[in-house]
Amino acid sequence: MIQRVQSVFLFIAAVLSALMLTGTIMEMKDIFGNFYTLSFSSLTVSIDGKEQVQQLWPLAAILVAVPVASLISIFLYKNRTLQMKFTMASLMLSLGSFFVAGFYLIMLSKKIEMSYIWHLKAVIPFVTAVLCWLAYRAIRKDEEKVKSLDRIR
Repeated sequence: MIQRVQSVFLFIAAVLSALMLTGTIMEMKDIFGNFYTLSFSSLTVSIDGKEQVQQLWPLAAILVAVPVASLISIFLYKNRTLQMKFTMASLMLSLGSFFVAGFYLIMLSKKIEMSYIWHLKAVIPFVTAVLCWLAYRAIRKDEEKVKSLDRIR
């Protein structure tokens, strides 16, 4: 059934991860007063009024894949094993997005000393991962219940 609790978890995870596709995820400022802005697909550097943009396609691909995998997982309610696989993929992609963004920030901070301006969007991948994990547990519980009922017959 589509109105199960795991569908609610997956829908909230899809909405939150879709919010990552808009606006700024994080801002940084180096010791020279230059601003660096991390959005879902690029890192923008503002140096003396001029902007340079570095495209971050791996991060963009992962951030787009998370809500897509969550939405696909919602509609796979008839095939719980496949639904569990898509939910686990969404969880791994969500954590992967955090690690890829962290990798870019660490590599940039090795070159330049920076101070970070955190936005609320920086914690969304963790919240999405927790929601996907809760959905996975609910799907697994449903699968175990169906298997136990099949044994009783």
